[in-house]
Amino acid sequence: MDAQSMQQATKEVVKKKFGRKQLLVSKVVPHYPENLEREYIRVTNAYMSLFKNTLAEHLPRIRAVLESNGVRQDADDEDQNIPQVYHTGAKAAVFGTAVEVAFAEVLGDFEKRQGLFGLQNRIEKLSNLSRKLTIAEWKRVVKRTLGIDILDDYYSGLKFQQLFDKWTAENVGLIKTIPGETLGKMKDIVKQGYLSGANTKSIALQIQQSYDVDKNHALFIARDQIAKLNAQITQEQQSDAGVKEYVWRTMNDGRVRSCHARLNNKRFKYSEPPCVDEKNGRYANPGEDYQCRCVALPVFDIEGVVLPWEKEAKESE
Repeated sequence: MDAQSMQQATKEVVKKKFGRKQLLVSKVVPHYPENLEREYIRVTNAYMSLFKNTLAEHLPRIRAVLESNGVRQDADDEDQNIPQVYHTGAKAAVFGTAVEVAFAEVLGDFEKRQGLFGLQNRIEKLSNLSRKLTIAEWKRVVKRTLGIDILDDYYSGLKFQQLFDKWTAENVGLIKTIPGETLGKMKDIVKQGYLSGANTKSIALQIQQSYDVDKNHALFIARDQIAKLNAQITQEQQSDAGVKEYVWRTMNDGRVRSCHARLNNKRFKYSEPPCVDEKNGRYANPGEDYQCRCVALPVFDIEGVVLPWEKEAKESE
């Protein structure tokens, strides 16, 4: 069946649901995949814990490099009047080389361990789970609103597979870069601490703070990327069904931003997304803004709706 014939067949089978109206808003609110978000958070937390444990095992070596090059040990409050010693010249260059070697060993050790962690497989599992959840959710929306059962395997085609593959590759890359970037920051902390005459306690504290910041960054990625994948799949499914407009719906909880709350229950076109940040002039559809959990209620148009539905199942009802 070609696209035109499918559209006409879909129009005929759903026209009773529209009655005399041309547009029909979804009768159900699509669920945001919070369980998928939690699973991604578990993956990133486990990955960052592996990195932290690796770093902890190498910290005595880094500390030894500091102390062997004249960096004072942890200072008590009574030692605050001890003058700082600033390190420069050839000695600083030797120290810099030693630090580079020490941190290279940390990264090398972690890269071996992350191979056993199986980040690629874990992200792929999230992607596959997302596929199942989004198809089930889309079937629920279509069934409750239009009264037809859509084909599962239609959304397993090449177009959707490429979207999931792209998301998987990008997310593996995002998570993998964090340890290297974190170690780069820590290395700079150690070098700057050495040059400025900081003690080991101060340097260790800054290293811990750097880790905490990047662990939070990993958490941000988990929340942000699940939201974006959900938004991409939702828009692809709806656009593929001839949907051009949607009703914005928030999660209606404490995490909803005021700029998103004011869009709640308002209708927009996918081609003309609303402003979600007036200060920065940022426009986005639901789920496209950072960590946005808002969803799009599809607005079906009787003149454009086209879906791969289960003809036999419909006729048997």
